[in-house]
Amino acid sequence: MGIALERGFVMAKGKVVIVGGGSGGDAAAFALRKKGYDGSIAILSADTDRPYDRPYLSKEFLRGEVELPKVFLHDEAEYGRQGIDLRLGTRVSGGSLKDRSVVTGDGHSEPFDVLVLSLGGTPRRLPGVPEAENLFTLRSLRDSSAIKQGLAGASRVMLVGAGFIGAEVAASARALGKDVLIVEAAQVPLERALGSDVGRVYADIHRDHGVDLRSGITIKEWHVERGRVMGVTLSDGKREEADAVVLAVGIDPNLDLAKSLGLPIEGTGVRTDEGLRAAEAVYVAGDIAVHPHPVLGRPMRVEHWEVAKGHGRGIAASIADGHTPYKKIPYFWSDQYDVSLEYRGHASGEDRAVWRGDAGGRKFSVFYLRDGRVDAVLSMNDKEGGEAGAKIIESRAQVDERVLKDMGSDLTALAG
Repeated sequence: MGIALERGFVMAKGKVVIVGGGSGGDAAAFALRKKGYDGSIAILSADTDRPYDRPYLSKEFLRGEVELPKVFLHDEAEYGRQGIDLRLGTRVSGGSLKDRSVVTGDGHSEPFDVLVLSLGGTPRRLPGVPEAENLFTLRSLRDSSAIKQGLAGASRVMLVGAGFIGAEVAASARALGKDVLIVEAAQVPLERALGSDVGRVYADIHRDHGVDLRSGITIKEWHVERGRVMGVTLSDGKREEADAVVLAVGIDPNLDLAKSLGLPIEGTGVRTDEGLRAAEAVYVAGDIAVHPHPVLGRPMRVEHWEVAKGHGRGIAASIADGHTPYKKIPYFWSDQYDVSLEYRGHASGEDRAVWRGDAGGRKFSVFYLRDGRVDAVLSMNDKEGGEAGAKIIESRAQVDERVLKDMGSDLTALAG
């Protein structure tokens, strides 16, 4: 099996089983067909809806700007035309790498030659959070539909968490004319990921648009009547009312299946090689993959839709053409109000941040440096800075901070 995979196309008649119907699994299936792979392909998805464009869920679909058909990645008939066996509502409960099979919830054994796991994550719930009909999390199309219905009858909406999902839902709720309260435990939104200075810019953006953003605050008590959240008491003692609540405090990667198969677990993900392979003919994509990135030179786990999609395409290339390192730089984007954010690479708020552009005018890029090299760039309404930053990241060149800051300098030359 290993030799066949290394040479590529020898496995053209093998069976690929993909567990997970998100962007990673869907991208892997269609990329395999595009590369001429003519073996059997099955997607086993626990979701009851066919694969959809997840970024719509917190933005355009939630605001009613796009209709349901636009949200799906492909027409339903396209799976049949491509010879992709899409099985919805199919949860995989276990399996055996030795027997080369996985087992679905109804006890059916599904054999495979190549296994792709793109399992995603489950929205995290904080201790003490009640079950209530007007308290939501956002992960699936059904979640977005439920929030959309809840917003329709709400005057005041509370977001718990000011990360990207919470911030995007807050911006959408404001666009719909709702009063919005955000409760964020950190002193500054997105501080750990982007640094305190960028976090303050985002806090100001939301406050400028009328959001009541409370940072450094937690929920002390939930007030529930007849199955509905009526309000909360905050850690500062204040009571706040809400008609709808969206809990947006991150996800827990879905690792149960990977653990049952005996795949290597590292921290909160599955350890892979540089080509996203976790075991012989077993590949892992998206939120659960701890990938030692061959360009950035360290392992990383990234929870973003675009990254999972890229992983799926990279895995398809390895299956069809022969195993190879996956080198694409992580990328994601977020639109809130009239602000467009793009992020390339992988860093943290603790890395050295070098600013270029007009922070006050909200048109700038921030370069995150480690050991004199750019590991990530965040661009706000500055697509050119972001694209040039990506080239600098890929080059792994040592850079002069003064040149990065200088608006008169040619960023693309730094990548040379």
